[in-house]
Amino acid sequence: MKAKKKILSVILYASIILLSACSSGENGGPVNEANVPASTTTTQALDNEIDYGSMADIGEVDEANEDGVGPAYVKGQLAGEVRALCYYDIADQEKETAQLFAERFGGTLTTEKASWSEWWDKLGTYIATGNSPDLVRYDWIAFPCYASKNTYTPLDDWLDMDADLWSDIKSVIQSFDYAGKHFYFPSDVMPGFTIIYNRASVLEAGLKDPLELYRENNWNWNTFKELAAQWVDKDPENNEGLRGNKWMGLMFTNTTGVKMLDVTGTDIVNNLRNENVERAMSFLSDMRKQGLIGDGYVDPGSAFADGSLLFLAMESEWTFESAQQGLFNNGLEGEIVTIPMPKDPNSDKYYIAADTFGYMVPAGASNVQGGVDWILANRIYESDPETKAADLAYKTSTDPAYYDLCPGCRYDFTANDNSLTVCPECDTARKEKFKAVYSKEQYDLIDEMIHSDKFELVFDNAMGIDSGITDIMTATDEALIDGVTFHDASYTSVLNSKYEAIEAFIQPYRDALTKAAQ
Repeated sequence: MKAKKKILSVILYASIILLSACSSGENGGPVNEANVPASTTTTQALDNEIDYGSMADIGEVDEANEDGVGPAYVKGQLAGEVRALCYYDIADQEKETAQLFAERFGGTLTTEKASWSEWWDKLGTYIATGNSPDLVRYDWIAFPCYASKNTYTPLDDWLDMDADLWSDIKSVIQSFDYAGKHFYFPSDVMPGFTIIYNRASVLEAGLKDPLELYRENNWNWNTFKELAAQWVDKDPENNEGLRGNKWMGLMFTNTTGVKMLDVTGTDIVNNLRNENVERAMSFLSDMRKQGLIGDGYVDPGSAFADGSLLFLAMESEWTFESAQQGLFNNGLEGEIVTIPMPKDPNSDKYYIAADTFGYMVPAGASNVQGGVDWILANRIYESDPETKAADLAYKTSTDPAYYDLCPGCRYDFTANDNSLTVCPECDTARKEKFKAVYSKEQYDLIDEMIHSDKFELVFDNAMGIDSGITDIMTATDEALIDGVTFHDASYTSVLNSKYEAIEAFIQPYRDALTKAAQ
């Protein structure tokens, strides 16, 4: 269910590791395709292919599917063929949405796949030569970097953020305001980063369960650090309190409620000298100096395999599921848990870095309405009560998941008897898929992070402005974030030496924003 979330998680991780994109006058690829598992770029050989063309053979779009559209939208018109450019085959990975798109909007989606290294160059060439695709995936670097380069079609006339369909996500849409225009209507919002741990290891070590600390309203920087120290003290030679990936400083900074870099719609605010940012970075620096933080990135699929790591700070869903799969693949016992980033002790609530999933329509697209229809289909799918109920049932079920076809003779279980686990034609055991399982408690906690007044979502723009800023923050041992978190660099020292360079990277985007607002 909801395969799009899995894709998002993989892309989010890859973006964190290898982001390199917008600098003034330049198109670059955000990540390397080698970091995307094959399962997100190829059709599963043992799953049935779907005939979306037959599903799309409808007369017109029913008005019930058109809630949330604006004055430019032509009601009743079929979506037709929509050309997409993406790092993966969108319809192949989002089968449920593709089916909804066909049956309700009369649309089919054809994706041209491009490697990470060529994606932005290809998009720029298509736009410049009048051959724009109708749909592309949202990426962090889209805003404000590529928004400033007239890369996308404004959707304000096509979609109505005041309509019921968008009501609970309106503030998120508004957070992507660029000079009064809105190019991005996300279909979903989720926690960007969380803390992941193996509950079995915590309890075996006699430590307090972090989830219990959270329930007691006592999950904060101090209790987080105390647990890390207790863990390391048990085996100083081998145990590590915390590992993560690039941008860990952003994860903790955002818990203060402050963005490192903030695009307000009329300005780009540099908060790197904000006292809360400096305080968060000092907290991480102290943890590093006390031996509580390891040396950077670790694959979540193996992070908890040897039992030496306590906490992993990474993207929420992909890391949770990958860590669970790691235990499964290694035949290990345990219960992987994901909880919010620890609260800033000085804050009145939990502020958490958030992320979104969705699509955008490139400038010059020939089938704008078709692209908009796909965006509508995504939002309908994500917000539909039946979809949510099915997602809950699937994720909390401990029943195994299987591929459609027999690996021996390709007997179709789904067309005959989906309850079988052994092929009746050749006696081959049905191939099982790994399936992450969420406890109801875990599922509800993730929902609470997004929909509860206890939390406030923070959409930091530090990764969306310029690759030069990314390099200063994360590329070396002396980087502003990585150098402090995983090495011995001083935040104040690095910031003082690089502040003017960061401002020099920001200023062209400030100028572009000012010009666009005139």
